[in-house]
Amino acid sequence: MEQLKIPRCRQKIMLPETIALRKMRDFLKLDRKSAAILIEKSSKQLEKIENGYVEVTPQLINHFVTNYGFSLKNYELLVAGKMEQVKSNLCPKKEKVLENNSLRRSYKKVIIKEARALQVLRKLQGLTQYKASYLCGYSRTAIGHIENGRIEIPKSRICHIVKSYGFTMKDFEYHMKADVFVTEIQDDCISIIKALGEDKLKAVYPLLSTFKN
Repeated sequence: MEQLKIPRCRQKIMLPETIALRKMRDFLKLDRKSAAILIEKSSKQLEKIENGYVEVTPQLINHFVTNYGFSLKNYELLVAGKMEQVKSNLCPKKEKVLENNSLRRSYKKVIIKEARALQVLRKLQGLTQYKASYLCGYSRTAIGHIENGRIEIPKSRICHIVKSYGFTMKDFEYHMKADVFVTEIQDDCISIIKALGEDKLKAVYPLLSTFKN
């Protein structure tokens, strides 16, 4: 009798390539829900992939490596089980080594204007990173990585965050065009006020009071 072939989706096959995909997420310290958003898949799909129910193709590997901000070299080291070497690459002791090596995005700050604009929108709504993470469905760590330039933010992710904060893309573009972010002006004003002596503070208070709602 011919043996029936079990569909790949019902077979659990934990290959080194599969385990390495999970280890990349562990390095980012992301829960599965937040990681799923980064790789633009559902948490159920990610669970099946990490548990060996999905064939790990070169295309899938490249997708994970790119969206997680890893290098292919470090992924291959994870496949080979060389954890310590990967840790050495991703967490160098000297800052100069960090700048001179081709490391993954999550350990290199590349704070682009888009990341700063998202931080401005969050602050304008009076949201902490924890509250923002709840609204976006991301972990607090993911919000921090995004604002600190450690995670790439494609347009689809920007749209999601902007809408989660209760803004429109038109609001986002407005702040992107600003020469100085409004939150920076607010911080400067607060610093100036705190530095004023009592006499000067009393002198400017009547003027400031006229701007109250």
